[in-house]
Amino acid sequence: MSIAFSLLLICLVFASGATIHDGFAVRSLLSLLAAIALVFVGASARAVDIKFASQATARLKVVVALPALWMLVQMLPLPFGAHSLWVYANQALDQQAFGHISIDLGATMLSLAFYLTNISLIVVALFVARDRKKAELILLVLAGVSVAITIALLFGKAGLVTWMDASDDVRSAISALGVLLWLAHAAGTIERHRGRNVEDGNSLKLVLSASGIALVCCIGGLAASATLNVGLIAALGVLVFGSIQLVRRADLANWTTAVLIVTLCIAAAMIATWRYDPTRMVSPLLQFATAVSAEAASVTTRLLSDAGLPGTGAGTFAALLPLYQGLGGSITNPPSTVTAFAIELGWPMTLILIAIALWTMLVLFQGALNRGRDSYYSALAAACVVVLLGQAFCDASLLNATIATIADAVIGLGLAQRISAKAGP
Repeated sequence: MSIAFSLLLICLVFASGATIHDGFAVRSLLSLLAAIALVFVGASARAVDIKFASQATARLKVVVALPALWMLVQMLPLPFGAHSLWVYANQALDQQAFGHISIDLGATMLSLAFYLTNISLIVVALFVARDRKKAELILLVLAGVSVAITIALLFGKAGLVTWMDASDDVRSAISALGVLLWLAHAAGTIERHRGRNVEDGNSLKLVLSASGIALVCCIGGLAASATLNVGLIAALGVLVFGSIQLVRRADLANWTTAVLIVTLCIAAAMIATWRYDPTRMVSPLLQFATAVSAEAASVTTRLLSDAGLPGTGAGTFAALLPLYQGLGGSITNPPSTVTAFAIELGWPMTLILIAIALWTMLVLFQGALNRGRDSYYSALAAACVVVLLGQAFCDASLLNATIATIADAVIGLGLAQRISAKAGP
């Protein structure tokens, strides 16, 4: 497991480069590292490790395979259900070949490979983070990477480092995750020092001071780049994390915990209702993408209308753009992750992906409430899923390799620590 652990840390550090350039070379190398790490996990995993991983991912193993299977279906030649593009091609070439749902098989294949890379990183993190020491180091590396990227991107935004810049979407996503990571790091530091001698107080103050400075940097990055919607989502993620810590610290009764959870759900619903503008004549999927231009909204609305239930194929948004926008159009990315999924994968699979995210959040939230001293790992993961799901409706940051890799490691870490390592035989 030590080699897989080292490769996971290398992936986390290497993926930070995708904030500058998220291209084929970066994703290919990331996929290679993830595949090698998965091989070493498989070679060194014991029966007790496999049983533990099965318990930690209960009710999640089957559903995560559905998107991969659907991408495979999109690449298969089909006698019916193929995209109309292939019908027109057959008419033009006077042939009767079967078509595909995907309009770009290469793009869909790359998307499938990247999805499998993300699943591989979650699995690797799940196996290696079973060990408490490794879990602590993974959290520290994640927190360090997040604040380092945030500071570098702030320098880039200010023009101090011309080569280090990224979109506001990526900058705000990194900052929001950084806030949660450093809150979890502080909570873990306090947890580890509980019950220790008073003479450890100086080191505790030093670590908490460093965490506070990093937290302020991440909040600054969020304030400098986030829209109001993203800021509200980040605040909701902090509330989710804080509520779990409150339940654990105060040892609240079950009915009090239930009231707290219902209150959080009501608050989320009220925020969504407040930010939803029924007077905007756009798709509901575009309602929360507040930074979207009129041109992007128009093009995306037409794409959503024409995509249909099967979608146009994973990763095909860029290939579709020239067909829907005029010459010299400024659109390069989808307005949000959810709209990209709805266009490329279709409505049914998009709803399934949202359901998977909600299910994962509930599993992690429950695990954090049932866990003892290490509950902050699952609490962190649950809060991050809330932020990522909310931001998926606001921008396309989740499609960035850096955000996706950090999310993979956090989810794997949360799943690994949602049950005690002593749960195995």
